[in-house]
Amino acid sequence: MPKTKYRVGIIGCGGIGGNYVTAFQQLGGRVEVIAACDILEEKVSVFVERFKIPSAYTDMQQMLSKEGLDIVGVTTHNREHVEPTIAAAQAGVRAILCEKPMALDMRDADRVIEACERSGTKLAIDHTMRFEPNWRRVKELVNDGVIGELLHIEVQNYGDTSTLLHNGTHSCDAIRWFGGDPEWVIATVDRSDERERIMSFFRLNSGVTALFMTGGHWNYRLDGCFSLEGSEGKIEIRPYRGWQPLIRLWKRDRGLGAFREGDEIEAIGSEIIGDSTGNPPSEGAWEMVVCLDEDRESISNGYDGRAALEMCLAAYESERLGRVKIRFPLTQKASPLELMLKSGQLPYIPAREYGWESG
Repeated sequence: MPKTKYRVGIIGCGGIGGNYVTAFQQLGGRVEVIAACDILEEKVSVFVERFKIPSAYTDMQQMLSKEGLDIVGVTTHNREHVEPTIAAAQAGVRAILCEKPMALDMRDADRVIEACERSGTKLAIDHTMRFEPNWRRVKELVNDGVIGELLHIEVQNYGDTSTLLHNGTHSCDAIRWFGGDPEWVIATVDRSDERERIMSFFRLNSGVTALFMTGGHWNYRLDGCFSLEGSEGKIEIRPYRGWQPLIRLWKRDRGLGAFREGDEIEAIGSEIIGDSTGNPPSEGAWEMVVCLDEDRESISNGYDGRAALEMCLAAYESERLGRVKIRFPLTQKASPLELMLKSGQLPYIPAREYGWESG
C-alpha cells in the first residue's frame, strides 16, 4: 500500500517559514506544501510565488478550515506562537511543528498542550539538536557510557540570537536531554550596560550539575558551545555548519583530570536528506512525517518544549526573587521577565528579548 502524502501549511512567511518550506519540499513525494498564511498580504504573495505554493491566505482560520491540512508549521514571531498552534489543533490538524519557544509563560504553554491533547494533535517543538544526527550521536555516546558517568554540563551561548527566550531555549532543552529533569536553579541576570548576561546553575534530579552562561555582544554569534564532563572522559561540542556540530572526545588516560588531547569526530550526514542535514528544520520536517506514519509522539514533543521553557523562566524567577534557589516545578505561571520589566526591576534594552525585535 502506498504511503500517505501529507498536506502541509505554513503560518508565518518570514525567513524561518522559508526554511520550513524548503525542508518539507526536500521530502519529495511524502508531503506537499499547499498553503501559506501571513497577516501581511504582500509578504505572503511574494512567499508563495517564491516557493511555488498553490494557495495564499491572510486569515489563518480560513486556511485551516479550507485546506484539510495534515501538518502545520508555525513560524510566526516568538510572541505569536500560541494562538496559531491552538487554532491549528482546534481545526483538527494532525501534527504541528512549532518554532521555539512554544510560549512565553507557563500559563500559555499549558494552554497549547491542553489544546493538542483534546484534539489528539502531535505537537513537536523545533529544538533542532534533538533531530540533528550528529547531536543524536553525542547523546548515544553519553548513554553508552563512553565518558563514564555524566557529572557536569557547561554551556555557553553568545551573540545576537542567544537571549534566554530565543536560542537559549535550545540549550536548556539540551541540558535536560543529556542530564535529565531539573531539581533546582540559581541564576543571576545583569543588564547594567545595555547587554543581558545570565548565569544559571542547575542541579538535575540525576545529580548532574549544569552551568549555563548566555549573553554578550549582539554583532556576532557563537552559541551552542557544550562541554559534557564524565567520570572517564569529556565531549566538547561547538558550532560547525548550520546545526552540524564539531565534536571532540577526550578519554582519561590515568588519574582524574588527566585527559589527552581529543581526536576530532567526523560529522556525519543524514541518511534522509544527505548534505543538507543540520539546516533547520530539515530533520524536524521528516520527524513530523514519521510521527504520523508510526502514530507516535515526537522526540521533541510539547512536554519537552514546556520543560525547556520552564527552565528559562525559572532562571528569571531566581533573579526576580533575589537570586534565590528556585525548585521545580515552577509555580509562577506569569512571565518573571515581564514582571521584572513592568516593575522596573530590569530595564528594557535593545536585547531582542523574544527574538528578532528591539526593546
